[in-house]
Parts: sequence; structure tokens; C-alpha cells
Amino acid sequence: MFSSDNSPRPVPQQRHCISLDELISLRHWPPARNPGRQRMAIREGHHLSNIRGRGMEYDDVREYQPGDDIRHIDWRLMARTGEAHTKLYHEERERPVFVLADLRAPMFFATQGHYKSVLACYAAAMTMWTTLANGDRVGGQLLGAENEQLFRPSSNRQQVMAMIAALARASLGATADSTVSLPPSNQHLSDALAAAERYISSGTLLYIFSDFHDVDDTVQQHLMRLAQRCELKLVLISDPLEQQLPQGRRYRFMGSGRELMVDANSQQQSSYQQQFQTRIDLLERLRTLRGVEFAHWQTNQHPLFASPIAASVTKRAL
Repeated sequence: MFSSDNSPRPVPQQRHCISLDELISLRHWPPARNPGRQRMAIREGHHLSNIRGRGMEYDDVREYQPGDDIRHIDWRLMARTGEAHTKLYHEERERPVFVLADLRAPMFFATQGHYKSVLACYAAAMTMWTTLANGDRVGGQLLGAENEQLFRPSSNRQQVMAMIAALARASLGATADSTVSLPPSNQHLSDALAAAERYISSGTLLYIFSDFHDVDDTVQQHLMRLAQRCELKLVLISDPLEQQLPQGRRYRFMGSGRELMVDANSQQQSSYQQQFQTRIDLLERLRTLRGVEFAHWQTNQHPLFASPIAASVTKRAL
């Protein structure tokens, strides 16, 4: 999602949370765009859109779908094949950006590197600042905050500041005032995506930063429907422990007044690894859809603090 350059980037001072000042400072650090590679780039704005729609430059055709404008039917192709197809065009347009940041309880975890929630907040804030700098509208939802918040896409700087402040409060576990009444914070990801289908407009660039711990066939179906009218940038954030349990010794985990002992045998190891691979496979299948991109970040290996200078700062911060 970020260009692989050598420019230094700020690193959160703490591994488990990120402050408002740090998130505000990200407005000075937009990721450098690599002209030769636009995939998973966070910087979006007024440009030749990768979204196909009504415009002047012909691009491609696809099978006719109910609701398509009959003025864009390719009648010659229909005469040859007997099937209706719709012409697609590139166009210069504004592209609304919507960021769904998963800040539910499983995101507040890491055995190595920064908490998954910190990476999600950092990436979400970077997306918002860069979108605003390019003159596009940006909105977002904080999934899992005590009072979940929904911000409609807007180019208003005050609203962006409100979203940034909400990210900081959620990162610190504080109570945030809700702008829109949403379901309880323990909602399933499928519930959030079902709601997104209703309020996200066609042509939106939708970023989802999550560990996708509850991804299932229902979530996949919602994402497939969203992909029919939006561009999806899916970023799975995981900790190395989620992929493979410790081997050879017992581990004790404590949190929220609970204690868990882990001493997995080979069969349990295999089952655990398969569950994680199933999560990956469900998201990987979406890559075959037009406009869908998927990236997997780990808390100790990700592109957010990739420069040599930042790497040394990370070591000091931890």
C-alpha cells in the first residue's frame, strides 16, 4: 500500500496505542507515489480513474447487468454473440474514499511489533490525510469503538479531524461520541458490511483494515457484492502467533482478568494453522474480482515503518 522508498516515516512512540498528536502529524507524511506502480497506493485523487464508468475514453466491456444504461450497450458485440454487453470507460472524476477501521477487541493484541489496532489506526489516518490533500471526499467507520462511529464522505477538514480524534480515542480505549447510531460494538463483520452495502455509493474506494478474525462465507458474499460497485482494498493485519502456535513449551497468556495456558500438540498445531489458512483463502479468492486487492501485514513485518531510519526508531520505541 505504501511505496517502498527510503524516506523516514514516523513510528508510534508506544506499541499498544497511538496518540492524537501522532495521528495529526501524519498529515505531513503522505506516502510517495511510485509512478510505475499504483496498486495498493494510498494516494488517490483527481486522476484518470481506475473505476470504470461513464466517460470519454473507451476501456472494456462486461456482461450487461440490470440497471445499466442502455445507451452504453455494445450493439455490435450483441449482434455477434447474441448476449448483451455494456461498454466501460475510464473517466476523470472525483472518487469518494471510505475507510473501515476494525478496532474490536481482537485487534488490541501483538506478541511482536505494534498492536494490530495501532497499525489499523495509523494506516486509516494516513489514508484520510492523503485523500483530503488530494481534494477528494473521505469518510469512515470505526468498528468496535464503544460507540461505533460512521462519518459520511466529506472534504470538510473539521470532519477529518473528528475522525482522527475518534481513532486516537479508540486506540486509547476511551469513550467516543457517536455521530450516527450504529449496532453494538460486538457486531460481526458481516453486519458492518451489510450496512456498508446500504450507505456506500457506487464508485467509492473502500479500504478495510482488519484482522478478519470472523471472516466467513457470509462476509465473502458481502465483499463480492460491494466489489460490483466499489474498489476494495483489503488489508489483513495479523500477529505471527495467529499463524502458528508456540512449539516445544507451554505459554501463558493473560488479559481482561482471564488466563490461558497453551501447550499444543502436533494435531492441535495443524488444526490451528489450517484455520488461519482458511481465513487467508477466503480473502484470496476475492482477488479474481475486478477492482479488488488484498494485502497481508504482520505486526512485525509491514510497510508502514519500512525505512532504515524508522526501523532503528522502532527498536528504540519497543
